[in-house]
Amino acid sequence: NDDENVIKIVRQRSLQLFQSIIIPIILIILPFFFLYPLFNWGNKGIILFSSLVFIGLIWLIRNVVIWYLQIFIITDKRVVDIDQKGMFRKTVSDIPLTKVGDVFYQVNGIWQTIFRIGNIYLVLTDSKTKIEIKNIAQPSKTQQLVLQLKDDFLKQAKDTSSLSTKDLIELIEKIKLNIGEKKFNGILDQK
Repeated sequence: NDDENVIKIVRQRSLQLFQSIIIPIILIILPFFFLYPLFNWGNKGIILFSSLVFIGLIWLIRNVVIWYLQIFIITDKRVVDIDQKGMFRKTVSDIPLTKVGDVFYQVNGIWQTIFRIGNIYLVLTDSKTKIEIKNIAQPSKTQQLVLQLKDDFLKQAKDTSSLSTKDLIELIEKIKLNIGEKKFNGILDQK
């Protein structure tokens, strides 16, 4: 949005991309080692050669696109998790910082420990919904950033000293609407 700033864009570690493109690359390169025997088979060999290279290229492009489009965006007001499941299927979770209850990360196994990657989990204030961001570099720094931004946003939201009279009246009306007129009048009568 125009009123917010992007703080950080987090992608899966490039190691994850490398793991997903090994087989397609092998599928592309392998037919070149058998080029002569395949072409000796005539049209069947040429079709097999072309099919393997074509399938490998499509698979490679698919995996690169999915890796590139799967991102986690942190702004000064919200976090956006974009999970790209396939070429034409994605899930977008847009979470305001006020709804983030807890942020923790997990490092599993020797590979994640060696390469300093891990999974981050955002637990929302309803305690039921959990968002997972897999295989990102230095998950502890991302965790600290989200928690710091959440604290800063909540402090800023509680600070009413910079609000205009009109904004304060709107805030009071929202409070009155949320708690009900009877409770609101009861609070006013106490003072």
